[in-house]
Order: sequence, then structure tokens, then C-alpha cells
Amino acid sequence: MKKTLMALAVGAAFVAPAAFADVTISGAINMGIAYVDGDDGDPDAGNSVTGPVSGSNGGSNFQLTNNYSNVTISSVDDLGGGLKLDFAFQVVAPLTSATNSDTSQNADVINRNSHIGLVSESWGGFWYGTNENLYERYFYTVDPLDGAAGIGGNLQMLGTPGYGVVFDQGHAECGPSSGCAGFYRRTDQTIWYDSPNFSGFTFGAYTTTTAFEGFDPGEPNPVIWGAGVKWVGTGMPLQLWAAYEKHDDLFGLNVISGATGTSSDDSAIQVGAGYTLGDIFIFANYELLDYELDGAGAGQVNDYDRDAFSIGVKWNLASGYIGAQYIMAMEADCDLSGGGNCNSDDSGAQMIGAG
Repeated sequence: MKKTLMALAVGAAFVAPAAFADVTISGAINMGIAYVDGDDGDPDAGNSVTGPVSGSNGGSNFQLTNNYSNVTISSVDDLGGGLKLDFAFQVVAPLTSATNSDTSQNADVINRNSHIGLVSESWGGFWYGTNENLYERYFYTVDPLDGAAGIGGNLQMLGTPGYGVVFDQGHAECGPSSGCAGFYRRTDQTIWYDSPNFSGFTFGAYTTTTAFEGFDPGEPNPVIWGAGVKWVGTGMPLQLWAAYEKHDDLFGLNVISGATGTSSDDSAIQVGAGYTLGDIFIFANYELLDYELDGAGAGQVNDYDRDAFSIGVKWNLASGYIGAQYIMAMEADCDLSGGGNCNSDDSGAQMIGAG
């Protein structure tokens, strides 16, 4: 769909070429009706990470969910010599008004994946903007339940240490007193590179810029960077992938246990494999998350490790698909500042999803 005014607005941001690139309006609709019911939680003694745990309030909820529905305005301009300018502006529209009392639904129009970049068929592409990082992309591209963000998707279990942490994005809150612990994330102010396909091999790397750090004097400056590599067999139906992501001064342990310190070093690694049998795709993932905190007070958790694995299957039909997966997060290991026994009992979890 060509929109002359949009094309003029996009073209005005750059040195005007002889002809403006066509602007495309696209997107995805992935909303649905959801009913969720939970029982009341029982209080228990907790552990060294959480302390005493009070009973949680259960209940039921019936609502329309947006999932990853979005609207995208994009254009690709051929600059010649095999080089192209790639632009995209993507937003998620709200399902409720700002006056709606249902706070479980976001009532704001929010940025999703927006970027500007240079792309070449020979050496790949560089982009700057907002996007799902490669660590996250490797997870959701093999998720058998479309989008990973819906009920039963791997976003609920992978890339998170547990304790209610799911997709905790942003950077303003990632300080010593209110950190960010999730690795399943989309970041603003990020530069990333994705390679072309070299006989089945692809790879990429990314890092946040100084604009991501913020401008609070005396505060630590958070940085996120990572890289990954993937191989999809051209002569056999096998896939292999691995990714690593590092968080400097995002203070994940503050979210997990309330511990505070002077600096933090959090990291995640994943490896996976998949095999295709006709219309059936079978896969397995393994993940290790590690959170380390310097300057923690005596008796606070200053190291927390947890590993998890998932196995799943997706059967592509003539129209639609059937998918299922099992995910298990193992009980964590932890250490206390100043020594002593760190108890992380009952910190594991299991999930079965099918759709």
C-alpha cells in the first residue's frame, strides 16, 4: 500500500534520492480470548533467596489478550551497488482505553521493533534501534506455540530466573535498588549485525549504546551485549544453534532476592538442536543463567545459578499446526556474601504447553 505523504516524510529524513522508496503498511493480528484460573498459594518457610513466603491470592480472569499484535510502517530503498537502506517503525496498539480500570492490559501505544539500517547481500546488515536481541530470537523461532508470548510459550520459563520475572524490559529501572533479571528481552538504543547465509551458517552480534545507559550521575551504567551462531543443514534436516548474552550492572539479583551491591555481572548461555521429519519439527534447548553481585551486604545472596531445558514438537498441517513442549527449570544454586549455607530449595519449576 503506497502512501505518498508517508513516503515524503521518510524520504525527507535523508538526502533526497531521485525517487522515494515505497512505504509498506503491514503487521500481525494475534489477539485472542483467554481465561486463566489460579488457586490460592500456601505460605511456607521460603529459602535464603526469598525469605518467608506468604500465601498468594488466586482467582480467575476472563479477557481479550493482545499477544504480539502490531502495526508496521516500513520501506527498503535501493542505494545501488547491492546496498539497501532499511527502515521500520512498529507499534503495539492497546486493547483498552487509558480510563479502563483493568490494569492487566496496557493502555498505551508502545514501540515494538523500530530501526534504520544498511543491508548488503554480500556482507549482511547493520541496524540501529529497537529489536528482540539474538538470544531471544533463537528461542522464539523454535517455539512450537506461535510467538512464544502466549499461554504455553517458552517466554514463561526460559530467559528468566523465576520469581515472577517475565520480559522485564526497559533500562530506567535497572539500577542498584531496582534491577532487571530477564534475558528474554527487547532493548532500545541497540546496534546489531546479522550475517548473510554462508552455506547454512548465520551469525550475529549486538550491543547497547551509551544512550541506553542513561544520564544519572554517580549511578552504574547498564550495558547489554551478546552474540550467536546458527547452522541449518542444506543436505540434511538438522539445525544447531548457540547464543551468549551479558548484562553489566543490571543488578538481576536485586529482582531475584532483594540484594543490593555496587556492581553486577549477569550472563546467559543457550545451546539447541532441531530435526525435521517431513512436516514435523523436533527440538531441544538447554540454558544456563548466572547472576553475580559485587558489594553485597553480609548474608545477602551474591551468586545465583539456574539451568533449564526444553523439548518440543511442532506438526505443520495444511492449514495451521499442532505444537507442544515441556520445559523444566532446575532448582538453583546460590552463595551468600560472607559465607554460610545458601538454601534455594523449591526454586525449580515445570511447564507443559500444547496448542
